[in-house]
Amino acid sequence: MTTVPSEMENELTEELLPPREMLLALVNPVEGRDEAFRPWYWETHIPEVLGLPGFVAAQRYRASTDAPASVSHRYATIYAVEGSASSARDLLFGAGLGMSPDLDLSSMVFVPFLAEGKPVLP
Repeated sequence: MTTVPSEMENELTEELLPPREMLLALVNPVEGRDEAFRPWYWETHIPEVLGLPGFVAAQRYRASTDAPASVSHRYATIYAVEGSASSARDLLFGAGLGMSPDLDLSSMVFVPFLAEGKPVLP
C-alpha cells in the first residue's frame, strides 16, 4: 500500500473537492401536482439554474416515504456554488427563470451555507 504525504493529500483534496459554499433549496409541489412538478423541476428548472454564473453542481433529494409526517418539505436540492451562496441566491431570484404553476411558491426556503474547513475524506 502506498501512503501519500499529508501535504500532497491536502493538495489533492483541495483540487478534487475545493471548499464551496452551498445553497439549499427546500420546495414542495402544489398539493396533488407532484407528477407534473417533478419533470419540470428535474429536467427544466435545475438545468436552467446550473446555467447561471457560479452554480457548478446540483444534487436532488426527496423525502423518504418513512419520513415523519411533520417534515415540511418533500424535495431538496443542494447547489454547489463558486463564491458566495448568498449572492448565488440573489442571482437566482433575480434571473427571471420560468416558474411552474405546479411549484408551491409559498413554501419555498433557500438557505445559504458556508464551508467550514476543508473537505474530509476517509
